[in-house]
Amino acid sequence: MLYFHRVTWGDRLYSTKKLVIYMATFLFFSCQPSTETLKPHEGSNDKTSPTEESSEVQKRYDGTPIYSVDTQILKSSKAMNRSIPGIDDSRVTYCESVDGDAEKYNGVRDSQKYPLASLSKMFLSAYAIDKLGPYYTFENIWYLKQVGSETGEYDAYFRANYDPVLNIEKMLYAMAELNKHGVKKIRRLIIDETTRVYLSVLLDPHVDLTEVPVGINKSIENLNIILNSQRWGQQTVKARSQLIAYAHKTQRNLIIPQSFSVQHVSYIQAQKINLKDYTQTVKIKSAPLLKYLKEINVRSNNYMADMLFNTLGGVSEFKRFQQSRLKISSQDLQLYTGSGLAITGMGVRTDSLGSCTAVLSTLKFLNTLSQQLKFNLGHVLLTAGSDQGTYEATQAMAFNQSVVLKTGRLFDVPALNVAGVAQLKSGTLFFSYMAHGFANSQESIYKSKRDNILLSLLNHYPVVPFYQTVDTDGIY
Repeated sequence: MLYFHRVTWGDRLYSTKKLVIYMATFLFFSCQPSTETLKPHEGSNDKTSPTEESSEVQKRYDGTPIYSVDTQILKSSKAMNRSIPGIDDSRVTYCESVDGDAEKYNGVRDSQKYPLASLSKMFLSAYAIDKLGPYYTFENIWYLKQVGSETGEYDAYFRANYDPVLNIEKMLYAMAELNKHGVKKIRRLIIDETTRVYLSVLLDPHVDLTEVPVGINKSIENLNIILNSQRWGQQTVKARSQLIAYAHKTQRNLIIPQSFSVQHVSYIQAQKINLKDYTQTVKIKSAPLLKYLKEINVRSNNYMADMLFNTLGGVSEFKRFQQSRLKISSQDLQLYTGSGLAITGMGVRTDSLGSCTAVLSTLKFLNTLSQQLKFNLGHVLLTAGSDQGTYEATQAMAFNQSVVLKTGRLFDVPALNVAGVAQLKSGTLFFSYMAHGFANSQESIYKSKRDNILLSLLNHYPVVPFYQTVDTDGIY
């Protein structure tokens, strides 16, 4: 049997205090809890997982209709129609296209595949939105049964439905909702394979999925920590205080108990769980998929990206999407992870690779989805000049919310990439810069080349403000 692990890094992150607080309170305050009396039926067959196929072939998992998308990028056979700085360097690949029009295409070294690094997360974003829909929500379900004579003691089964963000704050939020519905302590708690609890998922965005031992045993250990108030450390106490303060600020009814306990946590496969054993449910919906993708793309969260990629079916399912929807051949794109981190097996390293034109085609696909499904690309990608994340400009540039982008950086196989979309007065510009084969000590040189190209883009094309972003206090 072959065993694989990831190597090297994704994008680096330079955080401010405000950004740390943002990450610590991200994604869970838009939860929408509900309760209902459980209808008797056998087994755990609720259709709430994105790994299960929708009965409507022509609709996404969230029910939105699927329409055809033109991803074609036509190349000009003529010389480039504008001067682009730095592209005489053989280690630089660059291409740009306005609306896929051949007469408005510029490119150099744009057909060969190069390491994508975290540009892979942009491909993941297109894949996830097209399969699930932009407003898909993960539903955490707590199945409950009161036990014993002591008021407030329950047995519970927690099914997270592959939610990639089960952190300290979300579990404290769940505790508050359980307490609201009479749960003071849990005698026996069962989790299944859809529940993976990583308490620091938003605080460590660049941690590799395989480097974090968050299997069943670690999830059980984390639940024992967070659901037993006597085991709370400084980090949990601080997170609880921040949650309460935010709830008060936004006038939300959130009461996190100071005392809560779970006696025993165990794992059972979902198909072996009989839901007839439980009499009540508490359902908590996550923030919409768009906000998960915004977190993945702005801070280049590797754990979330690979969790989502694997949940959606991994490499084989992505290949189907690549062929049927992106219409990109394996000659132009080979994607192995959602994060862009490499895999190694038997000592052989394998990177996700893509051509410059494959990047443009996927950006065009994403842009068309945003028009069809009524969302703003700034709610998915990094809005240049507005978002604090992995992109740091080396010189002053007036983006004025006209550009969204995604960065990528690898060190073991050096790569420094940026790709994005610019809104023009007339049309939409797709662009991709990929630097490769340089020494890591030359990083500043290739960042400068990258930004000189972006500046030339802003100076040459008449861009207009169009892209939004997610405000720290407005995403919950």
